[in-house]
Amino acid sequence: MARHKYRIYGLVVESELALTSVEPCDETLPADISIVFGVPAEFERRAAGLRHDAEDVVRYLPLDDGGLYIRIAQAFEAIVEPNGRRVVCARLEGFDERTFEANLANYALSASLTLQGEECLHDTVVALGDRAVGLIGPSGDGKSTLAGCLLGRGAALVTDDMLRLVFKGERLLAQPGPYRLKLFEDSARQVLEGALNDGNLNRLSRKMMFRLDERRVRRATRAVPLAALFWLGEPSPPGSEEVSVESLTGIAPVKALTHASMNGRYYAPERLERQLRFAERVARQVPVFALQYRRDYALLDKVADALERVVGA
Repeated sequence: MARHKYRIYGLVVESELALTSVEPCDETLPADISIVFGVPAEFERRAAGLRHDAEDVVRYLPLDDGGLYIRIAQAFEAIVEPNGRRVVCARLEGFDERTFEANLANYALSASLTLQGEECLHDTVVALGDRAVGLIGPSGDGKSTLAGCLLGRGAALVTDDMLRLVFKGERLLAQPGPYRLKLFEDSARQVLEGALNDGNLNRLSRKMMFRLDERRVRRATRAVPLAALFWLGEPSPPGSEEVSVESLTGIAPVKALTHASMNGRYYAPERLERQLRFAERVARQVPVFALQYRRDYALLDKVADALERVVGA
């Protein structure tokens, strides 16, 4: 089967699947992660005996050899090898290729990096000029909608949903991910003109994947220095017009960053210490703010103004 090479999250990924939302790269570069298709018998053999709840939409289970078995209902299943450098995958129940690709990039590649000893954040990142800002917080709390507003005002998309950071001296570099944004349909209509609906991500979410129009929405193709992270927690009460931006201090930014870690279902004992050290290091290098506002489309420009003032954009 033909092999393709892509640059994604600052890594070279070699894949038997032709990807559509990331940039091809030089075929001579060595692969950091390889993606291959598996056959049903391989998954049955290697996942035999794993204990799980049959009702779980997401199965994220350690294998005896140190690898991980991942299954997303009606989407895909994958085995990530113990060293994190090879992913064996299969598309389930006729899922279309773009949806399969999105789940693969989210779940399998983040798991690969976790097994390689890295920590990634559940984060939507946009570039304001030559600096990036990240939006972190619980799913459904408005990260992608606010990012869509910023993109509509001229920001460039760095990555949606997963952020891989690279430490370079005193700087933190945000690595670009796939060129797509996950939004609720109503949010897309409100904040992103010209975005094309590419279908539902998976049964876990009511969000849809939107293909962006490069004539209207810029994309970051290189790593961008991270200027700040904004935690979107509980919204302001109904009727409030205030937008609050408060610097997190002490242990608070470490808690926020740990909560925002990818692959929260991976509970290996040695990982907790790594998560805390990573969160502490990030918090020492970039400011983390709590951003609080009432979730209302009419307030988004005011929120964007406040965010831009904080980072000097």
